[in-house]
Amino acid sequence: MFLQLLLSSGLFMSELAIGTSFNSTQAPTGFPPCDALIQAGLGKSILLPTEPSYADRVDSYWSLNSRQHPFCIVQPRNAKEVATSMTALLGADKAGDWHIAIRSGGHNSGGANNIDNGVTIDLMHLDQATYDKETNLASVGPGAKWMDVYAKLAKHDVLVTGGRDGDVGVGGFLLGGGSTFFMGTEGFGCDAVKNYEIVLTNGTIVNANDKENSDLWLALKGGGSNFGIVTRYDMEALPNTKLSYKLRSINITHAVQIASNFVDFTDNYEKFTNDALVLYLTHNATIIKESMVGTIQVNTQGKINSTGFAKLDKIPDIKPAPYEHVTLAEAAAGSQVAGGVWMCEATLTFSNTKGLMKKAINMHEQYVKDLKKAIGEENFTTMFFFQPMPTMFGDISKKRGGNMIGFDLEEKNSVLWTAGVEIKTNQQDRIYAQSLMNKMAADLKSYSKSVGGATDLVYLNYADTTQDPLGSYGANNVNYLKRVAERYDPEELFQTRFPLGFKISSVDS
Repeated sequence: MFLQLLLSSGLFMSELAIGTSFNSTQAPTGFPPCDALIQAGLGKSILLPTEPSYADRVDSYWSLNSRQHPFCIVQPRNAKEVATSMTALLGADKAGDWHIAIRSGGHNSGGANNIDNGVTIDLMHLDQATYDKETNLASVGPGAKWMDVYAKLAKHDVLVTGGRDGDVGVGGFLLGGGSTFFMGTEGFGCDAVKNYEIVLTNGTIVNANDKENSDLWLALKGGGSNFGIVTRYDMEALPNTKLSYKLRSINITHAVQIASNFVDFTDNYEKFTNDALVLYLTHNATIIKESMVGTIQVNTQGKINSTGFAKLDKIPDIKPAPYEHVTLAEAAAGSQVAGGVWMCEATLTFSNTKGLMKKAINMHEQYVKDLKKAIGEENFTTMFFFQPMPTMFGDISKKRGGNMIGFDLEEKNSVLWTAGVEIKTNQQDRIYAQSLMNKMAADLKSYSKSVGGATDLVYLNYADTTQDPLGSYGANNVNYLKRVAERYDPEELFQTRFPLGFKISSVDS
């Protein structure tokens, strides 16, 4: 009755007309952490679930795994606002079960960059990519995507050693190490970082480089999300030379032959340091009923028909694919893995031998058979990658100040194996596919041990949430990371209030 009187009198509509809204980010939300952000002056930077832009931002995550729904999303516009966001959230009422997530690019298979019970700090506005000619440093924001970074830096005729998939974000990629086309000369992507600007849990903004907070600088090079929120990466720039680029699709009958050439290439990498090679297996029934094998062949100096690929180039393609001259920006923009599906992944390394490569290929084919039987071949797409990991990569990293990845501990050339599968149906099928994948990874690890080909590294950027990449770095590096975390975050807030991702506190010394 009272509502009818309001409507008939026009009072209710006049209240709406002057701007009163249940979605106002200046009014209390009922969620203590979101209210703390408003009280800290960040009301205009918050997205609430009642706003269309909130849903749009959730839907922008690459995988369905990550499309969770926080109480609110805060989008700081600079390092100072990141600090304000962090201190406001850490100072909020901790009653109940809620935590904090951090998003950079949003390209993750789940478990690291979004949260249901809590608040997500979204770094999308920290997307700068600038260049200082005097220092030859490119300053890159964590919320930028690599294809945009390359396009912006190309205006200055430079590039940085970043991701190959243009949709991948800067922050997670560099904190996990970063595999690039330039590994043979520059090492991991993180090896090019000369300075980090980082917000610590006490709200201070510091720089970490080889002279200032040098222990933190080293820890951030592969140490993951354990110390604070990085708001800027200052990276050494390289000339923006065009790549020689070739993406091939080959009949699966040639898989073992290609794997043999891959092993030879890896063992002779020092002769072809400007070359980059990725071997992949894929099964996509919407394209072809059987699996395919393919390669990505790149020369970073634009050399066509590098002798490093001579043997591979003799193997026929399903459809002829010539070498092309492309910029890194063009290659990244054209190499985006489509999202919007459920994702599974796992990774490990093993010795660079033809026997282990053949075993991994056979395991892929068995995995495809098992998934066909369980969920139907039209409901999944596999993508298994093999990347060279010769010991020379560790030598390059050492010369550039070192990193935490622990690959420098390896005494033999290795292969980085990464299994991925897209599930198009539902969460139950995803869990089934992930369980099969974890079993396959365990079997491959066990087999590699049985033939003397096991290696330790679990690469953080490709690891499943059940794996332990930080623990694979070696006892000395683990203890180093623990000491640095204790120094810069003595209350362990980043370990407890920011629980997502791989945390050093959960690793045994």
